[in-house]
Amino acid sequence: YQILLLGLHQKKKFLKNGVYLNDFNSMLEDTINQFEAIGITDEDVARLCGRNQCFIGITQCVPPRHCSEPTPSTRRDLAALWLSSMTVVPFFRTPGIYKGKYYVDGGFSACYSVPDGQPWDDVIKVTCFPWWATMLPPAMGVADIQPSHFMPTEVLVLYPWAHQQMLIKRGYDDAKLRHDHLVARGLRPLPNAPLTQWSEWQALFAAIDEENLPPLSTKASTALASETERQHRELLKTYSHSDLHDALQGPRLRRLDSGGSRSEANVAQLSMPKRP
Repeated sequence: YQILLLGLHQKKKFLKNGVYLNDFNSMLEDTINQFEAIGITDEDVARLCGRNQCFIGITQCVPPRHCSEPTPSTRRDLAALWLSSMTVVPFFRTPGIYKGKYYVDGGFSACYSVPDGQPWDDVIKVTCFPWWATMLPPAMGVADIQPSHFMPTEVLVLYPWAHQQMLIKRGYDDAKLRHDHLVARGLRPLPNAPLTQWSEWQALFAAIDEENLPPLSTKASTALASETERQHRELLKTYSHSDLHDALQGPRLRRLDSGGSRSEANVAQLSMPKRP
């Protein structure tokens, strides 16, 4: 929810200042401040960097080539990489600058940004273009999740929030239709999914006034978050990625009988059904 608000705040600034010839360095400083406002710290970024799981696609200007960059170790570098991955001239005055080199949007050089050495068959591909559009270069194939509607203007035009809500719902429905396919590809279903019902997201979205946006916050969501979502957030705070799946499945909770940590006890308490 906070990432959504961050994007709406950035869109509002673009529309206020003008969509063309924006200064990259000015936007970079704003993005760093916004990351700080939603609670992203250098320590958070360093932990994500250490997992080597998140990669962002950018196009190097000199020499021209695609780069699938791993998450850097600082908030400033993450903001520079993230902003460079969506930098397009003339919307920006110059290409983006990341670690002393010039980059622009990764979509100029690749449809899907896949790290070197990653087997292509293991990649689950999601795109905003329908299957017949991705049969052409550079994609040359179908994706696992694709829309049924062709939306060329939505890629470039900053539509009002009401229209963007419709696009989010379309993406939700398109992914839902491919659930069995994703399971067949090896993804494991989350018990009691979804964590937050779509009706709750609709209520959150309906409360957003694009002309008077809520301030950014370190809270993961608003008071309308479901109990399941709050439990999930507590699990994410308590366990590292390496043992999160184990925690959700139960073996770590069963080890409480042999004297677990206080954090494990908290998770066990979350997992117990509440009595009236």
